[in-house]
Amino acid sequence: MLDVKLFPLELSDREQFIRDNQDAFNYGAMEEFGQRNIHFEEDGEIISRDTISSAIDEGSAYRIVENGKILGGLVAKTEYDCGQLELLFVSPAFHGKGLGYAAWCELEAMHPEVTVWETVTPYFEKRNIHFYVNRCGFKIVEYYKDGEMQDMFRFEKILPATKESIQEQIKRISYYEDIMQKAKGGSEEMLKCLSGYYDSSAWKRDFAADEAGLLPKNLARGVLCEDEVYNLLEEYGK
Repeated sequence: MLDVKLFPLELSDREQFIRDNQDAFNYGAMEEFGQRNIHFEEDGEIISRDTISSAIDEGSAYRIVENGKILGGLVAKTEYDCGQLELLFVSPAFHGKGLGYAAWCELEAMHPEVTVWETVTPYFEKRNIHFYVNRCGFKIVEYYKDGEMQDMFRFEKILPATKESIQEQIKRISYYEDIMQKAKGGSEEMLKCLSGYYDSSAWKRDFAADEAGLLPKNLARGVLCEDEVYNLLEEYGK
């Protein structure tokens, strides 16, 4: 039985983490394309050092460890009931042993408040696509034909609501309720923020939670009233 743990990345291990991540990603591309691969972000690397560094800086990075041995790593970031898996890799020598799935299960267990997970992977990473869809329960929800995310699939996994996720939704609703009150003064910044929330899947989830009776009766929730938000945005041309 696997005994996989996630340990926060130490500063002294940062450079090795980046190299290990690049090696793992290069291995996947070489499996598919061999020397013909043209999907490099920088010379000889499928994923650039800057991309990995930015993910580490903006999220939480962990080493995947079993029996004291470092076997891979991952980076994730969360906000309210949403989670983004930025990076997940296992050293090629240990592929096929269930380590990636065990690490994913550990991450899910660490965040009971997250009920919506997202990640992306290149179209050619067949191993990753199989892993996310058939092992972890993600669904492919979008393909980026061009732009910064060209040739990437976006994956999403929806989990049942938990008491922790409802608390996070309450925090978000309260935050945007305050934004809406400030937006009534015509603040362009507040109106833009409110518009982004109103157009998001997060607003739809919060609205659905309200409809299902999962929110406290005394919670201020005018921001979930479609007419009120729509009329406010229309008034100021947003």
